[in-house]
Amino acid sequence: MLKEINLDLATRLINHGPVVLISSMYDKKVNLTPVAWHMPVSKKPPVIALEIGKSHFIYDCIIKSRDFVINVPPKGLVEKVVKCGSCSGRDVDKLLVCGLSTEPSLKIKSPAVGGMLAVMECVLVDAPRVAEEYDIVIGEVKYAAVREEAFQDHWLFEKEEFRTIHHLGDRNFCFPETM
Repeated sequence: MLKEINLDLATRLINHGPVVLISSMYDKKVNLTPVAWHMPVSKKPPVIALEIGKSHFIYDCIIKSRDFVINVPPKGLVEKVVKCGSCSGRDVDKLLVCGLSTEPSLKIKSPAVGGMLAVMECVLVDAPRVAEEYDIVIGEVKYAAVREEAFQDHWLFEKEEFRTIHHLGDRNFCFPETM
């Protein structure tokens, strides 16, 4: 038997995909933010949509720089990812506060975050308004790379260090395994 839940919790029923760290740089300032709400939109060309609060500093960086990197962090960085989502890049240097570093991107100006399982370098395609607080940021992937031992046409989660972070709501996370 199914039990009705509050509609405020409805998105949590399907939104437990990997948390990604979005990095973008504008006016020589790098900013990061974790994002759990994202989805592929197209394969050819590869296009990804992200839900980002328009009041967030990362949103301003993406709109002004016109590019961003989708970084896929491993399980071992979950505490740093949570910390990154707990402060504003307007107030602090998130790289310093969270103990993260950057690596140059190959196709865009914004840098990737070091130590990731995968990166996707994206150029901004559009940012349509969908709600008063949030917009959808749509980016075309111009370059993608993954740790070879963690991915072979699909994620290989046998080794714990290759498991991705999945947000279940609030400060609850899980880490997938393969069977």
